[in-house]
Amino acid sequence: MEEVSQPWPTSRRASSSARSSRAPRPATAAGSAGFTKDFGHYRSDRLSAQALARWRAREVERVAGGEIKLKSFNNGYALLHVILAWARKPAHGYMKHNPLDGVDRIKVSAEERRLSERDFLQTDDIAALLAAVETAEEGAVVHLALFCGLRRGEIFALRWGDLEPGEGEDAGRVHVRRALSAGKVTGPKTGNSLRVVDAAPDVLAALDRHREANPPPAEGDPYVFCSAAGTPYDPDNWVKRVWTPLRKRAELRPTIGLHSLRHTFASLLIDQGENPKYVSRQLGHASPAFTLSVYAHCFHETSERAMGRLQGVIRAAKRRRFGVVAPST
Repeated sequence: MEEVSQPWPTSRRASSSARSSRAPRPATAAGSAGFTKDFGHYRSDRLSAQALARWRAREVERVAGGEIKLKSFNNGYALLHVILAWARKPAHGYMKHNPLDGVDRIKVSAEERRLSERDFLQTDDIAALLAAVETAEEGAVVHLALFCGLRRGEIFALRWGDLEPGEGEDAGRVHVRRALSAGKVTGPKTGNSLRVVDAAPDVLAALDRHREANPPPAEGDPYVFCSAAGTPYDPDNWVKRVWTPLRKRAELRPTIGLHSLRHTFASLLIDQGENPKYVSRQLGHASPAFTLSVYAHCFHETSERAMGRLQGVIRAAKRRRFGVVAPST
């Protein structure tokens, strides 16, 4: 089966006149590599539905454990479907059967999807997570995700020169200039993702502890989180190697992923009444309208509390005017 995944992107490119000169997208190349890793040792005529069912069961466990996103699995499933369809063409002759028959995507209800994609940490969860941190590196990553709202690809593409310290108790800043995706450091996710994020003193202190524990090379502008060779950590590998054990030590539910810390950061800003425009700018969203749509339920809860506070002001004013507690109307 290793042969099957190798010619597929080339064949697809050759069939497209508009894009024939382009390399496959990183996600496609990475997906093909994953296909080779999982199924490359099979003979094409012996790849069975049972083998794919076992693969699906393993991936379900990874999704449940927070190692990968549901979207990542279903994207991989879609790519696998296309590769196997290519392999079944008579002109290619790799297989006559479809081993994906009876092997379904992972499906969840709309409510489960909403909870999974917008899973926030509560105050007790945050305390448990911070208490479970064992290394300076873990603490630095957690602080950047939880208290700066950086995406994981942005975190692992940071260089020390991107950090701007504050003075005393003043906030510093983190310059988001690039992102790490599919093993390549590129520009940020969108134009708005290129931004300057305010960083509280505790965030900068966590980064200082990481620098002291893992001194960077004196030359150049090294990555903040990198191997001994100076290459940035792979986010997927870091999540599996470090985040998952950390999450388990903190006894957080399996649906809490590293990206959940970014959602928590947004909810904290909203909860303390920050302007939606400021929240949007910190997160690198396209517009405040997008932020309002993504976190509508947070703003709704904040609005209810705001009306409660306003009601208190109204009643206090009426007491001063009339000397009695006026009934609510």
